[in-house]
Amino acid sequence: MKKLPLLLAMLLFVFTANAQETPYQKAMKKEIGKLMQTDSLPQLQEAANAFARIAALNPKEWQPYYYQALAYTFQGLNNSLSLDKKDAALAQAGELIKKAEAISSNNAEIVTLHGFATMASLSADPGSRGQTLSAQVLQTFGKALSIDNQNPRALILMAQMEAGMAKFFGSGPEKACGLAKQSVAAFEKQNDEALKAALMPYWGKNLAEGMSKNCQ
Repeated sequence: MKKLPLLLAMLLFVFTANAQETPYQKAMKKEIGKLMQTDSLPQLQEAANAFARIAALNPKEWQPYYYQALAYTFQGLNNSLSLDKKDAALAQAGELIKKAEAISSNNAEIVTLHGFATMASLSADPGSRGQTLSAQVLQTFGKALSIDNQNPRALILMAQMEAGMAKFFGSGPEKACGLAKQSVAAFEKQNDEALKAALMPYWGKNLAEGMSKNCQ
């Protein structure tokens, strides 16, 4: 019986929090949830369009631009697209990242997304872009980690870049694997529900866990 008042209090808290959500928050949570569950090109475009509509109504918020850019970055990683279409999607991501940065400067999440979009551009044509973009990608992830050295997305994406560099130069995976394990640890410390409530990024845990497992 002692647990009943606590349960009622928790239910009341959840109900109150939900009741206080603004239309903006409700729309963002809905679209973020949909984006995180798809890799379909049509659905990624639908997500980008939805975030564009939200951004138009909330021009002072950086998250709609962030998630719209993320949707285009995911498109740019889709191997079914031609190089031109990948580049077009990533160019749109780049413009949206600039808009997000103009609203929230020195934001580790936005800087990480910038690096991710550049990494996607590199992977679209590594033969001709590797030499020019590799250093830029590493530098961008380095900047994100200088802002927040426990950002799990920056850590795992940096790990993937280091793994690619190690394979290219024939060196060991120790640095890449170390970063992957740091990323897993950082993800474990995060409260996904709190991040979702704040409309903050929480994606990437599967990448970290998969790479860390391969390192064992």
